[in-house]
Amino acid sequence: MQKGGGGVAGERILVIDLAFIGDVILATPTVRALKEAYPAAHITMLTVPLTADVAAMNPYVDEVMVYDKRGVDRGIFGLWRVARRLKAQYFDLAVCMNFALRGAALSWLAGIPRRLGYDAQHGGLFLNLVASSKRAGIRHETLNHLEVLKPLGITTKDTSLVLTPPPAAWAGLKEKREIHHIPEAGYLALCPFGSYERKDLPLATAAHLVRHWRQRRAIFLIGGPAERERLEQVARLAGLPLGNVLGGALTLPELAAFLQKAACLITVDTGPLHVAQGVGCRTVAVFGPTDPRVWGPRGKEDAVFYSGYDCSPCWGKEKCFRQYACISDATAREIIHVVEEGV
Repeated sequence: MQKGGGGVAGERILVIDLAFIGDVILATPTVRALKEAYPAAHITMLTVPLTADVAAMNPYVDEVMVYDKRGVDRGIFGLWRVARRLKAQYFDLAVCMNFALRGAALSWLAGIPRRLGYDAQHGGLFLNLVASSKRAGIRHETLNHLEVLKPLGITTKDTSLVLTPPPAAWAGLKEKREIHHIPEAGYLALCPFGSYERKDLPLATAAHLVRHWRQRRAIFLIGGPAERERLEQVARLAGLPLGNVLGGALTLPELAAFLQKAACLITVDTGPLHVAQGVGCRTVAVFGPTDPRVWGPRGKEDAVFYSGYDCSPCWGKEKCFRQYACISDATAREIIHVVEEGV
């Protein structure tokens, strides 16, 4: 980590990240760089309910505050209440990680004297330290996040991700081990679905993967509560006991602990991919309409399947005339070959 000029005392730093699970995890190098530049600083992360547990597992975050923008804090009055809570903390510096206007407005309403963020969506109107929102080519999102620190003269070469599951996660996982017959270590995890259907593996491909491994080693299907029904479909197609379906069964900290002990995670581009990277779990990721250069795993033993169609990455923003062949073309046989090379 290197610290340049134009810094700030930063006794109390607020990092505002109101995005998704992966975004909060990929912000780890940015928070680490702040902590290394200002080791005496108390760093608080303001995040949404979905990602609060993830932020709490970041070893460089001292405190987590929650902004429930879709619940009790919704609307202009909710925004004002959160701003008053922040103002009472007397932060010296706010770092707004997202392009959205909301974080910049919050930092201004809270009266934080030094407000750092991007010049996107008119956010610059509320900031006095402004980073460019223009990206320098296609780079991994960890590097993109670090751009926000340029006005402070802070940079780092360490872009590794770190999550530390708390003791309560290990205790909770111990209970789940008994219920779901999860071994102590060495099992496989498959996450075939995410929050966007266009990035999902076909049911038949997921079932083929499970069918191949279920007689050879323990394998578990993971995902959120919304994916549970489809995960059970995969289990039935593959002859896997429903007890091996963990969709919605684990909290995010428990999932981190679970993946830390796994031999490998096979996944599409979704939150558990980044959780696995944070706990050092080998990852085989299947990409279709999104770009692995931006969101993919980067460990020495990790692997990525990416068809590289001329229309990909499209980010799934328009109707696909190829029925998302970019994701469905990844065959179970190819995935099996890569996974078994490293386990």
